[in-house]
Amino acid sequence: MPNDQPNILVAEVPRVIPVVQEAWADHFRLTICSTMPEAERLLATRFDVIVCGTHFAESKMFELLRHAKASIESQQTPFLCVRVLEGELDDPAFQRISMAAKALGAAGFIDLNRWRREDGFDAARIKLRNLVSSLAQANKSYCSLQHDHAGHARQFSDQSER
Repeated sequence: MPNDQPNILVAEVPRVIPVVQEAWADHFRLTICSTMPEAERLLATRFDVIVCGTHFAESKMFELLRHAKASIESQQTPFLCVRVLEGELDDPAFQRISMAAKALGAAGFIDLNRWRREDGFDAARIKLRNLVSSLAQANKSYCSLQHDHAGHARQFSDQSER
């Protein structure tokens, strides 16, 4: 059922978009953007996960991450940083980017080329898709709990006013 599919915002450079669509179209409802103004506008929309490439909008991944975490609408949405293009990062560079992403509130940083080397191309794609799915599921569960908690709080408040 398409409506049950996680709703994913993908912020990426144009040349990566066809690959994302081919890999994820059957698994997620995708909204794709490739410019910062478009991405900022879309942050007002509810998504289950935001996936952003390091090269998005001339390497503005961290800028979009800061905007997402500053926005009331998207601050609780898992934000996954992904490096798809060019070669694999060396360990120190990978650690620095990963630490910076997490410090700014990202769910994580993935160097897809590292996963491709370790697991093979197809397995890396499946691993990334499964990670996005699990983040979406965790976010839906969290939002559901928040909604339930807010409802119970309203009921308690209503009862205490009587």
